[in-house]
Amino acid sequence: MEGCKIKYGDVKDIFSIVDITDKYLLVKNKEIVKKVYIYEVEPVTFLNFSIDVQSNILNLYSEFLHELNLDFQIYISNKKINIQKYISNLKLYINKNGSKKYLEHVNNYISSISRQLESEKIYTTKFYLVISINSDSVEDINSIDNIVRGIENIGCNIKRIISKRKLQMLMYETINKEVVL
Repeated sequence: MEGCKIKYGDVKDIFSIVDITDKYLLVKNKEIVKKVYIYEVEPVTFLNFSIDVQSNILNLYSEFLHELNLDFQIYISNKKINIQKYISNLKLYINKNGSKKYLEHVNNYISSISRQLESEKIYTTKFYLVISINSDSVEDINSIDNIVRGIENIGCNIKRIISKRKLQMLMYETINKEVVL
């Protein structure tokens, strides 16, 4: 993958991946091939709520976990941000899309934060829900839909990763921890 330091080359061997499609991974486990769907979850900003709302969220989450009837994992990705790459991507975006006055303000912003960010270790955290099913049965698909609704009811945004390239990149980043954004 472009810009990545690869420690382990072929994720398909490590995860027993049969295929990666635009919608899911096909993973072989003990001679059984399962479809693995991966969802990115934006968590609730829990501490901004009152104690009553926090308590309600915890109760909803507890009920949600008790109702799950599919194989699932929660994957948390914590990566160090590459400040230089972040700044160069920001400049590239601004040069393509910004007016001169806007560009001036952004350049001032970049100058002021660059010095501060260089000395800091800043990390980004992403949360994923990984669900595996044996088939495309109506029951399994309905169970996944119920899981998504349950997460949304708690207050989280959730979206399925539906790009082969994004799924591949996520798998590489999973085993190549030194990859930085």
